[in-house]
Amino acid sequence: MIVGLLACFMVRLFITLDAPGPKRWLLDGIVTGLAMLITAVWIVEHQVDLFAALGTGGGAGAVGAGIITFFKRRGQSAIDALDAALPGKPAVPPDMTATLRGLDKLP
Repeated sequence: MIVGLLACFMVRLFITLDAPGPKRWLLDGIVTGLAMLITAVWIVEHQVDLFAALGTGGGAGAVGAGIITFFKRRGQSAIDALDAALPGKPAVPPDMTATLRGLDKLP
């Protein structure tokens, strides 16, 4: 269990520190916690050995980067759909859409 959780944490920390642009510590902390919980549940449920625990932790940690990218894109498409539904009246405040569009431009 400890091997898997440490592997997950180290991969998430590496991805967070290696990413260019401003750090999103709260979002990365939530995704890291979620990845570590998934790792722990998987290891307990399947009673894996050390090497499999290492792979599970590393894999779950790496998937966290995909989760962040996926939800940023889905959030932006939801805002665009709301804007298209009411062309004369913005459904979402302009400052909120500007912030999300700024997040979308981050590498």
